[in-house]
Amino acid sequence: MSTNDVPGAKVANNDELAMGCWAEHDDGSMLFVESTESDRVIYSIFDMDKEPIIEYRDAMPERMFKSQFSWNPSNPASVKWTWHDKTPFPWDRVIKAGVADGPRHASAEDTLTAAERVAKSLRLRGRELDEDEIRHRGSDMRSRVDAVMESIRRGIESLMR
Repeated sequence: MSTNDVPGAKVANNDELAMGCWAEHDDGSMLFVESTESDRVIYSIFDMDKEPIIEYRDAMPERMFKSQFSWNPSNPASVKWTWHDKTPFPWDRVIKAGVADGPRHASAEDTLTAAERVAKSLRLRGRELDEDEIRHRGSDMRSRVDAVMESIRRGIESLMR
């Protein structure tokens, strides 16, 4: 039987949070508990709407995890997950959706390019380039290069005299 409470969050549900428990959201996202150790929960969330699927891995104290991922209808910020603790995680849904074979990064930081790391550290926000907005930069550069080349040509000519 599924519930909207993290296993173990409510004593009345007579269940326990353990490795292999999982949840799904109406938007297709899935959450998988990888481990529960020393009052910490290590878990992954799979964003199934992204192409390719994105896996977010994190850890948090068990008490905080149970509060964060249990649904509280009186709290508008609460997110409704449907929890399963008696059925295996549906890896076939993740694999069929196109998760690539091979290694996975231990941290999202590992996937950032140098430009993304600089932008993040400076709190910059990116946007699509408008060609009309930057077209003049190319012609400005060409005129500068032409001026430098003309100066070099005159300098060489003066040396040859």
